[in-house]
Formats: sequence, structure tokens, C-alpha cells
Amino acid sequence: MAFLLFAALIVSSCGTKEQSKTGKARISYNCAANAVEIKHLQGEIPSFADSTGVEITLQPFTGQEKLYAMIAAGQPPDIFYTNNVLRDRLAAEGRLLDMRSLSAGDPFVGRLWPDVYRQGFSADSGLYSVGNWNFTAGVYYNKDLFDKAGLQYPDTSWTWKDLLAAARRIAAEKNAGGEPEHYGLFIPSHFVEIFELMNGASTQERSLFLNLSEASLEVYRQYLTLMNDRLMPDLRRMQAMGMQASQLLQTGKVAMLVESVPHQVLFETLTIRWGVAPVPRFGIRPVRCFRSESGGLSISSQTENPQAAWKALKWIIAGASIYQPNPVLRDADFVSGWEARYPQLVGSGFREVWQRSLKYPAGDPRFFVRFSSWTSASILERLQPLLDKLWARETTVEALA
Repeated sequence: MAFLLFAALIVSSCGTKEQSKTGKARISYNCAANAVEIKHLQGEIPSFADSTGVEITLQPFTGQEKLYAMIAAGQPPDIFYTNNVLRDRLAAEGRLLDMRSLSAGDPFVGRLWPDVYRQGFSADSGLYSVGNWNFTAGVYYNKDLFDKAGLQYPDTSWTWKDLLAAARRIAAEKNAGGEPEHYGLFIPSHFVEIFELMNGASTQERSLFLNLSEASLEVYRQYLTLMNDRLMPDLRRMQAMGMQASQLLQTGKVAMLVESVPHQVLFETLTIRWGVAPVPRFGIRPVRCFRSESGGLSISSQTENPQAAWKALKWIIAGASIYQPNPVLRDADFVSGWEARYPQLVGSGFREVWQRSLKYPAGDPRFFVRFSSWTSASILERLQPLLDKLWARETTVEALA
């Protein structure tokens, strides 16, 4: 059903560069391919159009290659998401609108946290994106499985050693085939880098080179141990099954899941008794929390109506209810607002995880945003295949050193 919805939206967005039949300026937005978000946006766009004279058409994101193709063909969306690496590259090619003149004197800018606004500037001092969201990460856990194993719920003081101990106790129960009845946890491979932070690895923003320290390599060894000891499902098996990480937690296949905080899909779909704890630190190392502020919304330099696009961008960030209260806005009580919206968050650990990330922010170490825009592609072309082989146990950690 979701695919039919996306297809219908893509068809309906054709001809977005023209004025709508109502005479309103029409702006296309390359939104996330998330059925929940799309439903909310569709319900509110008509009211926004009536009050501003700007009509937004949705073009669900179908992959970075498709976005590149649209840009290269001279038919880009008016508004689309870029991470810092992609933004700098497209800005250098003249593909993005410099929003300094649009934002000058606009009270909206004052509503943004200073770091969020600062992140939108590129090397040439142009403003090519505006942060539309930020998040941290946490460990979601199944309270019933913790109770069954006689384990205390994790809190802000727990460490990697505590996580391993809990995972081993939960995974000790085996089925007839010798597999764990419940795996201890699941860490998606794109979140491995956040454990490097907690293990003291140095991850410099916009680095020109790849430097894998011993702290990083130790995390890779630990990650492999989780699979080798059957504390975590094998990545290859998960890919073959096509199972979503959220389903693993919901069905009891795993007792713990590392995911983003906040995570609307989890909040709206989990029916189990759950809580969320901070990503554990390693031993007595300082707490260093992952916070993603490495991307935002950009406006195409080919947009026919920059003012209308700017109005739409501001509404997406500060007006669309699906994203409110938005953590990029300094005048929003983010935690209380989300607790009111999702009452199950009260007492879940959500507040503690978020406040801890604000107290100990350490940036975004993920590989696809860690490196300079000028060296990122060449580094990832070599690194990602090596990591894929490593997680498949076809090479060793030492081979990456």
C-alpha cells in the first residue's frame, strides 16, 4: 500500500515548476519516503497554501542516485535534504541557492539554535542548507525480556560490560535448533561508529583522511564478537530476511535495539513494554554522545520562486505538525512536547537520553558525513567494501589497520 501511495505522489508531482491552477506558487519537496510523515504533510499542505499562496507538492525520496539524476537533468526538486558532504559538493557545482539574502533579517533565523544555523554554511561562506532535524541514539529494550531474565533495567550509569552481561543472560536460552530464543541485541552496522565515540576514538569533523585508531578497531572486534557469540543476529541473515530492525524488537527476536532518539516509527508502532537507555560508555572513559546535526534542507538554484521556496522550507521545519516540537528550534520545549504527544515516553528514559546528549555532545562520527566533501567519495569507495567483507567475516580487523 505504501508503494502505491509513493507512486501516486510521484505522478501527482509532475510539472511542479509551473503555477498551480489556483494561481499559487508551486514548490516541490523531496520528502522522506515515510508513509506516516506523508499522510500528516498531505493533511496540512492545503491550509498552508491558503494562508501563504504557496502550494507544496511532495516527491518522496527514492534514492540518492535518482536525486542526482533529477539534478543533472535540470529537473531537481525545489527543496531537498543534503548532508554536509553532498551540500558542499552541489554548492561548488552551482546547484544550490545561497540563502543568505533570503534569511537576512528573518525572525525565523533567531528561532534556530546557533549551532544549527552555523552548520548550514559551506566553505565559501554561503548558506546552502538549514538544519531541519537533529537526533541522538539510544538502546531501546524490551522490559518483559529483562524481567524474564531477572535483569535490572539499564540507566545512565551502565557500561559496555553491563550491556554484554545482559545480552549474554538473555541469549542463554536456546531453541531446539540451538539458536538463542531471544538474541541479546541488534546494532545496525551504520551505528557502529557511535560506539567509537564512547570508546574514545578521535573523529575530526570534515577530515581529509581516514584514520582508524586502536579505539575504533577495538569496537569492530567487539561488534564481530556479538555475532560470533550469537548475542546478535548475523547481518547477512538479517539482510536476506529483509526484516526491519524495529520488527526485531517488537517480535522479541532481540531484547535490545540501538536506534535513533527520537524515533517516530518506534514510538507509534511498538506495543511491547519498552524503555530506552543511553548508548553505554566503555569502562571509565568520558561520556561522548552522538548527535546528528550534519544535514538540512537545501533549495535548488534552479527554483523559479526563491521566496516561495523559502516560505515552504520554514514551514516544513517550524510549522508542519509531524516535526513539532522540532529540536532545532530554541523556543521549543522539545522533550515536554514529545512527552505530551507520545505519553508512553514519560518515564521511558527518553528525557534522560536526550538531556545527556545535550550535556555531552560529540557530533556525528558516521562515515558518510565524517569526511571532507572533497575526499569523502574516494575514501568510502575503498572503505565500505572492506567493512562489508569484515561484517561478513571474510577479512580481519587487522587488515583494516
